[in-house]
Amino acid sequence: MPSFLGSAKDLAKGVRLAANTTIWAGNVAARHFKGSRKNVCLICNNLQPYGHENTFGRPEAFWNQISSPEEAARRKELSSVPTLVLENISTKKLLETREIDPKTGGPKNDCKYCRLLCEIFDAFFIDEWMSWITETKNGMPIRVGLMIREGSPLIINCWNFTYDKWFLQARVDLELYSDPPMHYPVPGAPTMGPVGPRSTDVRSQESMNFIKQSVSQCCREHPGCIIQSDGFVPTRLIYVGDGKDALRLCDTASSGQSVAWAALSHCWGGGKPLSLVQSRLDMLKEHIDFSELPATFKDAITVTQELGVLYVWIDSLCIIQDNKTDWEVEASRMGAVYSQAFIVITSASSPNPDTPFLGPRDVEWSPKRFNLNISPGVDIPIMVRRRHLLAAPLDQGLLEPPFTSSWATLKKVGPLYARGWCFQEWFLAKRILHFAPGAIIFECKTHRQSDDQLPPYPSTVPGTLGEVTTMEQWHMIVKSYTSRQLTFTIDKLPAIAGAATIMPQAKTSRYLAGLWSETLLMDLLWQVMPGRAHTRLMTKEHEENAPTWSWASMNWGVTWNTLKSPQRLATVIDAQTKVEGANPYGQVSGGSITLRGRIKYCQLSSNYQRMEHWVYSIKGDGTPSRKQHFRTDGALVSGPVPDQTGTVARRIRDDSYVQQLETSAAFFCIARCPWANADHVGLILGLSPKVPGCMERVGNITNVPKDWYETGQEVTVTIV
Repeated sequence: MPSFLGSAKDLAKGVRLAANTTIWAGNVAARHFKGSRKNVCLICNNLQPYGHENTFGRPEAFWNQISSPEEAARRKELSSVPTLVLENISTKKLLETREIDPKTGGPKNDCKYCRLLCEIFDAFFIDEWMSWITETKNGMPIRVGLMIREGSPLIINCWNFTYDKWFLQARVDLELYSDPPMHYPVPGAPTMGPVGPRSTDVRSQESMNFIKQSVSQCCREHPGCIIQSDGFVPTRLIYVGDGKDALRLCDTASSGQSVAWAALSHCWGGGKPLSLVQSRLDMLKEHIDFSELPATFKDAITVTQELGVLYVWIDSLCIIQDNKTDWEVEASRMGAVYSQAFIVITSASSPNPDTPFLGPRDVEWSPKRFNLNISPGVDIPIMVRRRHLLAAPLDQGLLEPPFTSSWATLKKVGPLYARGWCFQEWFLAKRILHFAPGAIIFECKTHRQSDDQLPPYPSTVPGTLGEVTTMEQWHMIVKSYTSRQLTFTIDKLPAIAGAATIMPQAKTSRYLAGLWSETLLMDLLWQVMPGRAHTRLMTKEHEENAPTWSWASMNWGVTWNTLKSPQRLATVIDAQTKVEGANPYGQVSGGSITLRGRIKYCQLSSNYQRMEHWVYSIKGDGTPSRKQHFRTDGALVSGPVPDQTGTVARRIRDDSYVQQLETSAAFFCIARCPWANADHVGLILGLSPKVPGCMERVGNITNVPKDWYETGQEVTVTIV
């Protein structure tokens, strides 16, 4: 009976999916048929959320419901407010508003809303370095998305309109709004709600009031943001309670007093700000001259005093910079410094300590005005400004908890957010003030608000979009962290050590160069993000500071595929790392893992011009199997096989470059997932040139046919 009921439910679900898809297809046809008669643009939908087949709440195509049923359910729940998301709008189609159709003598695309978008892009994305028009005509992959929700500003997602060497899909968001606000619907106007005013000077009284009111409200109303002190106090703090003329460094940890402190997160930017060295320790305990401090430090002290906090922690002044032992000890305590700080202050707009973050806002963050003709003789003003934060998906509503895909990938705007050390300083904070280029943003464990934003504010409470396993949490953390830059390669693991120390795994598992022993097999399945497969991603410094099986050996971002119900097919025999220094979560100088499982020896083929990377096996009859795509760990070369005539893959360790590569490798199977025949996942391995008899990782592979596993050999391998 249970199986019959289950089959009946599956059948009913299938019928509903088919019916919804039929309705959806009918809505698509109806929009195309009626659009020309009602002057509704098939490209931009007249910048309104109404009447589109993808408007939230309308029946969806089955592929949307199957690929992400949770998101489909949320779209239905949010449909009480008309909402529409349009993705992958072609800028080539938008430019047809400026091209003449030889048959009609008029524009190929005579949509005034598409013309408005072109005018906006002209104003924001044409300069001496780059032009969105030129990029479009050259066939570059720039594209547009629209996020339209009644009562909210209309958001334009602009992909690849700018260049970012660290992000393959660089994105800028613009927001459209009316000023003054339209208090009633205006026929023909885009659907766009109001925004808050953006201050032109961060030193203004309005800005200071926003800071104090945001922090005060959090302390009064947010029980989830209460700092649970375990008695920890940083070794040293700067006392600011008696004014700017009475600053001094204090040995607070030895005092036994419980104190509140602010902590500064800032960019060193290659400069050398006033720093604590052993010879200056006693002098700085007596007095710190405010006039000798760089602008960022001065501003941090000003904000700390505005909030009524007596102490501030600044890394360069609270860690002895020429004492390696002190640096290692204090680096291991950094997690507690930021997680237990009363407030973290981020100088997000300052690329270096000499650039103040309290001051006039750059003109590029000011709004621009456009006029839209909605009827003969009637123009309405359209205001457009750049967003200081990339918008989260509209199907999340006001829920923006940590450990979601958007949390891991949406980049805040400002030089600090490209800095590796900044990640854990932001992640660990209970409360944080971002002094971003375009706004002041207050973020805590309950909500996030900016000084140019109107309520209601998005919730940041964890778990509001579903529970996330601790393994998935760590993978999201590493994904976000590795998309940032580090000045020194040896900081790769120390700069995320604070985040590692507060993870639940820290109480139950061994930390192994950025991976955890209890989930080691799944952690090994990291893969390099697209964009740099043709370049050397493991420098000499990376090799000296991480084994090849650790993501820390890569000078690029990494991520993990979402695997549903994986069945592990390998066993961990041993795993070791060699930790350097006093921090068990910090720098390592090597490591090895020994695994027992099945290996399939294969051929590896790469074409770096075409960005193609394949492996295939040789069948018993001597013919090659079907090629399987794999994700390479950067550029590879072939190396000799001891006592044999063939070659085997390994990572590039110098500046050599090959356009094509044909060599041997090995597929080591880690797990399988419940998919038809191509369901096995694992690592692509080559021989280590450093440690005889050991292997090194050269790539990651998914969707491998089961016969590769079934015909593989049971072996024990050591990867270094």
